[in-house]
Amino acid sequence: MIDWNQFWKDAFLASRLTSDNYYDHEERAKSYDASVNIWIDGRERAAILNPDPSWSVLDIGSGPGILTVPLARRVRRVTAVEPSRPMIRCLERHLTEEKLSNVTIVNSRWEDVSAKDLERHDLVIASYSLNFEEIRESLLKMNLLARKMVVLYWFAGITNWERIRDELYPKIHGKQIVHFPKCNVLYNILYDLGLYPDIEVLHGTSFSKEYTSYDDALFYLKSTINLFDEDNDEMLHKYIEDRWRKGDGRLFMDDTTTYVKLSWKPDDRLPEQ
Repeated sequence: MIDWNQFWKDAFLASRLTSDNYYDHEERAKSYDASVNIWIDGRERAAILNPDPSWSVLDIGSGPGILTVPLARRVRRVTAVEPSRPMIRCLERHLTEEKLSNVTIVNSRWEDVSAKDLERHDLVIASYSLNFEEIRESLLKMNLLARKMVVLYWFAGITNWERIRDELYPKIHGKQIVHFPKCNVLYNILYDLGLYPDIEVLHGTSFSKEYTSYDDALFYLKSTINLFDEDNDEMLHKYIEDRWRKGDGRLFMDDTTTYVKLSWKPDDRLPEQ
């Protein structure tokens, strides 16, 4: 019998490029926040969730507020858990601009948050933020803190950034990168816990990248493969030229990632961890 929790942990550790939080880098956080497509998708997903106005929402790994902001317009209150200070600065700016005062921000990794320090929320969400080594404990904590529903957004198959790493990382760093565990592993972990989530492939969801300069496109590419020098810039320029679309003075990287939504009603019989 496969120990899916251990499988996740092993793949998680093998796939990491660095032990640092990717979005602790100010420019990476700002680049993510600047994506128009990501914000459009967040508003659409918030509308589809259609939470009751009386609800409270716990958004785990909120980033700059892709779901926190549109949900805060719809519900009584939102608690946003986010470890990256640069992302929190983006979120705080959006909340100020939107004049939203019903959001509480917790600057912490989800793994470091004690369930005893948080109230239960009607809806618990983790949107593309399941970068947890101890996934079983993280999921149990979500289940414990949810009154009505837990919703996870994750991936199936090979993601865009993994394709980039498959093509470039061996040429630059001399080794292949292991892919991060996907929704099939996540489902099996939940299944073994006695939680049987609904799964939906999100057709039409896309986070295509758009840049107005080669420098901005190069910054994204180098961040994706954990590169900080200029030794390979010529090769990366050629990579962009060969694979990215161009038009109206801009560069476009189409998104071929498959996005998935998993959801379940919490089971109060399960332990915290």
